[in-house]
Amino acid sequence: MNSKRVGISFFLLVALQLLVGIGMTVYYLLGGAGDIHITANLILAQAMNIAPVIFVILVGRKKGTPEKIFRDVLGFRPIKKSTALMTILFTVLIIPLSTLANAISMLFVDNAVESIMGDVLDVPFVIMFFLMAVLAPFGEELVFRGAFFRGFRKSGNIFGAIILSAVLFALMHMNFNQAAYAVLLGIMMALAAEATGSTTTSFIIHMIFNGQSVCLLYLSDRLMPEGMEEEMAAAALGSGEMAFVIAVYLFLSVACTAVAFCVLTWMAANEGKQNFLRTVWASRKVRQERLRSVWLAAGMAVALAYMVFAAVAAALQ
Repeated sequence: MNSKRVGISFFLLVALQLLVGIGMTVYYLLGGAGDIHITANLILAQAMNIAPVIFVILVGRKKGTPEKIFRDVLGFRPIKKSTALMTILFTVLIIPLSTLANAISMLFVDNAVESIMGDVLDVPFVIMFFLMAVLAPFGEELVFRGAFFRGFRKSGNIFGAIILSAVLFALMHMNFNQAAYAVLLGIMMALAAEATGSTTTSFIIHMIFNGQSVCLLYLSDRLMPEGMEEEMAAAALGSGEMAFVIAVYLFLSVACTAVAFCVLTWMAANEGKQNFLRTVWASRKVRQERLRSVWLAAGMAVALAYMVFAAVAAALQ
């Protein structure tokens, strides 16, 4: 996988998502059954993410056993137990940053996750936890920090590979709310994968991040008195209260993210990659291979156009 093949993969990923979405819409308009169940939807989403990458790898005739491709091409290498434990701390420290981005985005667009909360809670916790905290992180890390980041990284521009793979991760969500915090998480997860030399690290981060969200959702639903949801919806935060929340999380984000970078540096040294941040920063001047391609630009343009269309349509309703 190189930069050009990453571009082709991303274009196919976006095209597949849109074609399936259009096909399902036409099916419903012609009198088809009701909406697809959320469990099937989550499985289908990961299949659409992974399929283009597998196709491009197979077409590229990458030599080696599946185990070798999984390890060397996609980067799922083992890490030290101490690194894995510090990865948990790193994840906790970057949660305020993602919460801040989510809060800021909600000043302009609706929370994309709120619309599916009811469907999520209708599914048993164990099943939903597996789908959202295990399957989704595995599929997305295989694609974005595995194939895409490592494909871009071959250019020698590690800095650019981190930023661009995070942007593609954000665009994949196809809405501005999730994209706002996905791009920041994408950067931090790519940094962690680079620091340890393993996609396993970013998978752990992604799994913990999604897992705590699922657990909090089910826990709040269990503890919340009946009828409280409607009261909370009616008492939505005003601009003043939201500004206060953003200010608090801005302070927490600065403090926690600074500590997170210290933890990240320790993780890199623990895996034998001292001064990795300096190496990443210096790599931005490397121009061995272009990161951009026509396929990549087309995929990004289509995804962004859809996001704008969806945001405008939602605002007009």
